[in-house]
Amino acid sequence: MDWTEIEVPLYSRKTRRSNYTGERLDSLAAVTPRKRAAHAPSTPRKTTSAGRPRRAADASQPAGHSRGKHAQNLVIVESPTKARTVQNILGDDYEVIASVGHVRDLPPYGYGVADVNKMDFRPKYVVVKDKNRGVDKADVIADIARAAKRAKRVFLSTDPDREGEAIAWHIKEAAEIPDDKVTRVVFHEITKPAIEEAFAEAAGHGDSGDAAPARKGPGLIDMDLVDAQQARRVLDRLMGFPLTWFVQKKVSRGASAGRVQSVALGLIVKREKEIRGFVPVEYWTIHAALEKASRGFEVELATFPGMTRRSAMHPPFREEGPAIPGEELARSLTETFLRSEFTVASVTRGEKKRSPVPPFTTSTFQQAAVNRLGMSSARAMGIAQELYEGVGGQAGLITYMRTDSVNISPIARRQARDWVASQWGRDFVPEKERVYATRSKGAQEAHEAIRPTDPTATPAMLRPSLSADQFKVYQLIWQRFVASQMSDARYATMKVEVEAREGAAITGVFRAGAQSLVFEGHLKAYGIDANDRQAEDEEDGSLVAALPELAAGDVLTRRTVDPRRHQTEPPPRYTEASLVKALEEQGIGRPSTYASIVQTVMKRDYVQRQGRQLVPQELGFIVHDLLEQHVKKYVDVPFTGTMEKELDEVASGERDYDSVLREFWPEFKGQLDTAEDAAAKQQEETDILCNVCEQANLVIKWGRNGKFFACPRYPECTNSLPMGPDGEPLLVAAPKPIGYTCPKDGGALVQKSGPYGAYVDCENREKGTCDFRGGVPVGVACPEEPETGQLVEKTARTGKRGVFYACWNYPNCSYTTNSLEPGKMAPARPPAEREEANRKLLERSARGKAAFAKRKANAATRTRARKDS
Repeated sequence: MDWTEIEVPLYSRKTRRSNYTGERLDSLAAVTPRKRAAHAPSTPRKTTSAGRPRRAADASQPAGHSRGKHAQNLVIVESPTKARTVQNILGDDYEVIASVGHVRDLPPYGYGVADVNKMDFRPKYVVVKDKNRGVDKADVIADIARAAKRAKRVFLSTDPDREGEAIAWHIKEAAEIPDDKVTRVVFHEITKPAIEEAFAEAAGHGDSGDAAPARKGPGLIDMDLVDAQQARRVLDRLMGFPLTWFVQKKVSRGASAGRVQSVALGLIVKREKEIRGFVPVEYWTIHAALEKASRGFEVELATFPGMTRRSAMHPPFREEGPAIPGEELARSLTETFLRSEFTVASVTRGEKKRSPVPPFTTSTFQQAAVNRLGMSSARAMGIAQELYEGVGGQAGLITYMRTDSVNISPIARRQARDWVASQWGRDFVPEKERVYATRSKGAQEAHEAIRPTDPTATPAMLRPSLSADQFKVYQLIWQRFVASQMSDARYATMKVEVEAREGAAITGVFRAGAQSLVFEGHLKAYGIDANDRQAEDEEDGSLVAALPELAAGDVLTRRTVDPRRHQTEPPPRYTEASLVKALEEQGIGRPSTYASIVQTVMKRDYVQRQGRQLVPQELGFIVHDLLEQHVKKYVDVPFTGTMEKELDEVASGERDYDSVLREFWPEFKGQLDTAEDAAAKQQEETDILCNVCEQANLVIKWGRNGKFFACPRYPECTNSLPMGPDGEPLLVAAPKPIGYTCPKDGGALVQKSGPYGAYVDCENREKGTCDFRGGVPVGVACPEEPETGQLVEKTARTGKRGVFYACWNYPNCSYTTNSLEPGKMAPARPPAEREEANRKLLERSARGKAAFAKRKANAATRTRARKDS
């Protein structure tokens, strides 16, 4: 990713809203989307075979554009797919452009603020150039600026969250769009009614009574949200970069740390330590197989005479421990019960109701996707993004998927209730609408929960137009939302107590319970039918619903009495789902960050996924323990949760951006400086003598590619050796002469071994008179330079080419062949063709060398700047 630094005018909190006028808002009524009559059919669009609207190619129109004819209104969104969907809804009076995400960000080096030493935390933004996605954001900004000059009104319709608010502000600032032209429009679903309502609200003429809670300033960029996003980004730099430099210096150059990722790593590592230090507790249970009228069932011992007070049959155990702690007591009780008679003491029948759970938030959606669909949270969010933006040219199928609220608009609730009533009957709809309250820390109530934009669009109806994964995700969201507005499920319950008696004395009390579904209620949305369940229960006596008809005083036939040994289990390892749940419960991170947190700790090789479990690796333990020992406060749950709360206060306007950072920085910087001096280099000593200097024992260090051996006398001794599979150093073969001469100066060539395998050097390279270095020749002369050229084996870094052979005179010779077999080897090219190919190769090589030199110089500059700061 390339970046171009620019001068960014920073706003003033005192005057930042002064340019937004009520007069501008009043003029918006004339440019809201045209409303068609309900009976007027829309003009059909020609579509491709994939169902997407077909448009004439326009070479002058950059990617991300959806242009209306003679459009005087410009709408800017983030995604090209979203742009196409919004364009279809708004029509030809609007031109829709996609920014393709962020157009500006902090630079990838340094703190990215004006002057950290003077505690001037104003961010210094740069324009993003993302080569991986083929998008130059400088070109995008220029394109938006040109379109904004043509337009009478510019609507910034980026996503409805803090990040989207910040992107809207960056677009306005970077493209220098006048304030009197700009209107912020926010919609939580990409449908015609929602967009029309959003435009009307931005104009100050909307009625948000049936929608999500209104914004503080309709039509205006909410600078409190922008401040919160800026504070978060700067805070991540102020913490992340110094912590990363710290662990890179003390552990490995490939290591990293951060405000949230280090807390997530800490949760995983601490859980693993709990598991390793767990001491299991033995306990026993006793089960009796009984029978009445040839109907068998099982009961479990609940109490017995002599049972220790406050002890328990099942964990968790108090200080008194298990009621049956060992085999001796279990066998003794079993022998007693084998002599006992069993009689029903009491039967209690009742009904239990099971209420539906709220519709999805980002956290609960990711958990369900991991647990029920087996998807990673990142994959699930990507598919949800597709459904939100619209599939196959149609409007968005779900509401915005980054939310921590369970709010549902009254309109959506009524639509769901009406559809359920028409589909399954009024019994499946509760008398009162279900309204849920958000309990998670720091939830932002301005959003809705994740729900389908049209509850009547069932998964079965949409299945032909969705991919397999899109269908699974949509079905998951649709079922959860529809069920959330339905009646309780009802179960018939039965509890029975059975006394074991030996003569007149009670030797034990056994219990059993059962339930059977009598009314599906909200379970109907998941395809569960009460009649089918009852039929299954009758077929399988092992199900909980299968107890015979019992009454107090019934004498039961004893079949067997079975003692069973158990051990308490350690806490389970985190899965992606349970980690996201833990982060949400502790108020760490936000909906937009959950998926990336998990991906980061895995990408750094701190954690591996084994099945669904997240298992910390050795490097993860080392980094966590180092941070825990020296900067515990800043990588622990309480601090991170408190900081999230302060950032929420910035978003709500209760706190100032600068004050949060000024309070944080001095103490953090002081503690980190102390840690730098106190922390030792994380390396493991060995008793293996250095095979080069023979003056010290090798130590084991961490590098980008894992563990390796190195001499601790560096830089006096630069010896390093890779670690073999057995944990021992792999000794590098000694240099040896080979029967070839250097193509540059005729000197003897010497074969050596390095971290990437064998290679050859000219004997004069160490003297500095020759710079030749190449691969080991395979014994075949280059067809195009047979006098000085030899073919060497190479492996393509990208693509499907794999192994091929090239002349060692590269880049002066561009000859390559995929095979050395006679008849399959590439022939020598004509001189003119060869010269042209060599010329292009040399030019490309020169550009590569220049780029490398520039990166090296920039890295040196950043290193100096870091040391100076």
